Amino acid sequence: MESDRTKVHRAPHKQVDDPAVVRRILERAIIAHVAITIADQPYCLPVSCAPYGDELLMHGSVASRLFKALADGVPACVTITLIDGLVLARSSFESSMHYQSLMAFGRARLLSDEEKRHALQGLTDHLFPERRAELRNSTEQELKATAVVAFPLNEISIKVSHGQPDDTESDLDSNVWAGILPIVSSYGAPIPATNLRSGIPSPDYISRWPGNRL
Repeated sequence: MESDRTKVHRAPHKQVDDPAVVRRILERAIIAHVAITIADQPYCLPVSCAPYGDELLMHGSVASRLFKALADGVPACVTITLIDGLVLARSSFESSMHYQSLMAFGRARLLSDEEKRHALQGLTDHLFPERRAELRNSTEQELKATAVVAFPLNEISIKVSHGQPDDTESDLDSNVWAGILPIVSSYGAPIPATNLRSGIPSPDYISRWPGNRL
């Protein structure tokens, strides 16, 4: 939903309203930055995240100042940014990035104990696909120590930057190389824990985990 707060003023041609783009950003994202103000002091903190129906799921310690504030319903701004490449133009002024960004405004809702376990299962499946089937269930004590909130996505702004270097006409005859340098994130080879029992191989499903999520 567009509002005065979500209207893009700088480079408005980059604003996107396509729900499919929103879904792709949420499916790739594993980190969101949450901004709040407490006693006139702004804070912006990174938290793990996952899509949750029409909301964004986030979790942290019940002792966290951020999650205490979110549970109390303070106004917040949540952003997700995916960097897909560097745009190498013929001048530093025109050099830029390929990116996809989402900004959401609203107030989080604290999930009840009944909904929390299901939500945490969804978060685990998003961050660590196929792994939950072999993990033990969370204990009641662990659940009590964890705050889980769902953030609304009904007031959002999506901005996507792509395309070729936008060099000025006078720079086109330059001998400086120009183009796109893609940025692709990937997982490295699994490193076993130092206290792992011998004979336990790394799981096959890790090879199926999606890359380029950041």
